[in-house]
Amino acid sequence: MEIFFRSETWVLEFVDLGGELRRDVWHAFINEVISLHKFICEFGPEEGDQSINQVYGAQKGKERATTSAINSIARLQALQFTKKLLDDPIKLVQFSYLQNVPYGDIVYQTLAVNYWGGALVKKYTDTDYRPSQVAGPSEEVLEISNHVYDIDGSVYLQKWKRSPSWESSASINFWKNSSINQGMVLSKNLVVADVTLIERAAMTCKEKCQLVEITQATIDAATLKGIPSNIDLFKV
Repeated sequence: MEIFFRSETWVLEFVDLGGELRRDVWHAFINEVISLHKFICEFGPEEGDQSINQVYGAQKGKERATTSAINSIARLQALQFTKKLLDDPIKLVQFSYLQNVPYGDIVYQTLAVNYWGGALVKKYTDTDYRPSQVAGPSEEVLEISNHVYDIDGSVYLQKWKRSPSWESSASINFWKNSSINQGMVLSKNLVVADVTLIERAAMTCKEKCQLVEITQATIDAATLKGIPSNIDLFKV
């Protein structure tokens, strides 16, 4: 089967669907490709957006996201071949997994800032993306301050924040504290004595997922023991 990503073509070989695990792995492959496309549409710049040229390296953002998905699929396939798949395959492909877990949207945001963020090529102002408003000769052109910044100063433009998740309280709190660092920043992917934004969001996501799993296990155990009817009380 061939999957087309505009100028690129991915070829996925059909597998023997005789076993349940193989079906789960194949579903994870397909779901990751679909999830990648949704991520790019929701968190990346719109197709034809010229502001992508204002941020150094942003033109490669889609390529970086695609490469990340390819690597996830390759790791999953390698584990399948070595018969070391001990968990749900969906948990091993990041874009699919993050769709339905607590704090997943915040991890998506940090990934987007990592993929498309970079140094500004020139001073970016409100007139760069609102051409219908022309400042008068005596008016000052104010620089937009609501961009998102990675720990190394890389900029992810405000106009790319099209996902509703940016308005959530969890997102606002995370980015409000994102500038607090206790280590030495060598790059947005390398921090000595501290963690990157992606690592910080991923750790919180992991903690929240573990809490959900523990809560669900408690509910399941209580149900098996016959503790009554209104199990929704445990969910409060």
